[in-house]
Amino acid sequence: MSLKRYRMIRATLRFYGDLNDVLFSTFSGPAVHRNLPGPTSAKDLIEGCGVPHTEVDLILANNHPVDFSYLVHEDQQLSIYPFFNHIQIPTNERLQQPTLSHNRFLADTNLGKLARYLRMAGFDTAYSKGQSDREIIGQMLEEKRALLSRDRKLLMHKIINHGYLPRSDDPVQQLQEVVRRYNLSNSVTPFSRCPNCNTKLQRVSKEEIIDHLEPLTKQHFDTFSQCANCKKIYWAGSHRHRLDKRIKELLGIKE
Repeated sequence: MSLKRYRMIRATLRFYGDLNDVLFSTFSGPAVHRNLPGPTSAKDLIEGCGVPHTEVDLILANNHPVDFSYLVHEDQQLSIYPFFNHIQIPTNERLQQPTLSHNRFLADTNLGKLARYLRMAGFDTAYSKGQSDREIIGQMLEEKRALLSRDRKLLMHKIINHGYLPRSDDPVQQLQEVVRRYNLSNSVTPFSRCPNCNTKLQRVSKEEIIDHLEPLTKQHFDTFSQCANCKKIYWAGSHRHRLDKRIKELLGIKE
C-alpha cells in the first residue's frame, strides 16, 4: 500500500503598517513565507499569522484585489494592508467600512477604561465582563455593535463584520485609536452619557437634587445632569480638570 504524497503550496505574505505589530511572535514580518498542504482561503492564511480579518482593509494577490474567500494557490504573493484613513481606494476593493452607520460599541472584559472613556465622549458603549465568547458575540449581534477586543482569536470569528483590535495597552491611546479608526472626531458629544452605566444623561435643576449635593458643590455650580438609571449626578467639577490632557483635547475641554 503506497501513501499518496501531496505537493506543498508556497505563498508569501507581505504585511503593511501596524499589521506587523499584530503578527504572532513566531513570524518576524513584514514578509512571511508559508508552506501549505493545499489551496487555502486568504482569511485563514492571514489569520494563521495572527492578524484578525477585522484589521485588514485591502488584499492584493499578485497585485490584484481579492476578498477573504479567495483561494491562495502555488507561488502567490499577497499584500495585506491595514485600514486606510487617508488614502482613497475604490469602495468595492475595500474589506472594511470606512464609517459605521451607528456608533455603538461593545468593549470586552479587558477594555473597561476604554468603555468608560468612550461613554464620556458620548458614544453608546456596552461593557462585557465575565462573558463567554459566545455570549459576547450574541450581544454584539443582537445590539448591532462593533466589537472592541484585545483578544485577536475572538475577532477571528467569521461572523464578526465590525470589530477592532486596539494596539496600545494605554486606555487613552486606545480611545484615540477607536476615534481615528471609525472617524468619530466630529461625532463627539462630551459628558452626554453616564460613564458608569452608559445611560444618556438628563439635565436637572439644582433645586431637584440639592439635598444630594455637598456644600461646596451647591455654592460653586449651577448646571447639573443626572443618570436616569443609576441616579448619579454630574457637574463640571474638579474631576474634569484632572483628566488626561489627551482626553481633554478630544473632548474639547480647555485648560
